[in-house]
Amino acid sequence: MFKAWVSRSPFRTWLWSLIGVMAKLVSFAAIFSFATFSFGLVLAFLGVIPSEALTVWNVLPLLVAALVASWIFVRIVERRPLRSLGLRPGTGGLSDLIIGTIAGALIVGSVVLTAALLQWVSWNGVSESGSPLGAGLTIGGILFVAAFVEELLFRGYPFQLLAKRFNPATAILVTSSAFGLLHAANPNVTLLALINISLAGILLGVAYWRTGSLWFVTGVHLGWNWIMAISELSVSGIEMSMPTFEPIATGPVLWTGGEFGPEGGLLATIATVVGVVWMWRFGRRDESLSGILNIPPGATSE
Repeated sequence: MFKAWVSRSPFRTWLWSLIGVMAKLVSFAAIFSFATFSFGLVLAFLGVIPSEALTVWNVLPLLVAALVASWIFVRIVERRPLRSLGLRPGTGGLSDLIIGTIAGALIVGSVVLTAALLQWVSWNGVSESGSPLGAGLTIGGILFVAAFVEELLFRGYPFQLLAKRFNPATAILVTSSAFGLLHAANPNVTLLALINISLAGILLGVAYWRTGSLWFVTGVHLGWNWIMAISELSVSGIEMSMPTFEPIATGPVLWTGGEFGPEGGLLATIATVVGVVWMWRFGRRDESLSGILNIPPGATSE
């Protein structure tokens, strides 16, 4: 009786789809890890030793590895162009990136502004010497690379694979949960912080599904992190060093996030939920990811 139940076509199809997806995701992760290790060895051979601080040399091996893994699975395994990940070339892609950056900056900027208006966060004195503009552009460049890496890993091929084999809701929930767990070892992390980062993953997943643009969600991710960084507030628990005014947090930790940064507080929870609704309404129906992947409306499997 059990064998007869297992052999039913719908269950067998679902089971084989799950096994196939898991095999591809594990292989994708393995290739990414191997490429990261290999490129790290090359940099070490050249005398480049990554530091504990967030620098381009920390994120460059990850970028190369993410691109290699994505290229292998998209271009070789599935035989489609890399741009099908949502990487429009030219001015179209640049426009998506800029608009996404503005959107991400507005969402987190509302959190920082609210905390400032309530006098829960203030800035006093200069933390260190240097050019704020130069430092802002430098950290912005590093954060762009870091954001692009994470979007390739979570909202790139893995997201598309899950969406095509199952449905977009599954892709959003799985990738956002993994995105949250990625930050579980960050300094000063809390349960609320992990919930908020998972919510941010949902925000990015909805934005990716609705716009079909990986450049757009990379921009949202960049704007999100960059606003916190130039405010000298911690980004996911990681302290940022900028030659600007030193922040002083005096508000309730439950709302401001404390040492973890704005992402650890209820202000971020509210802003992110509003952002999810905004992204859903903002989405371009004619250019959504369903069109790129040729998924019929209402389809739940390949």
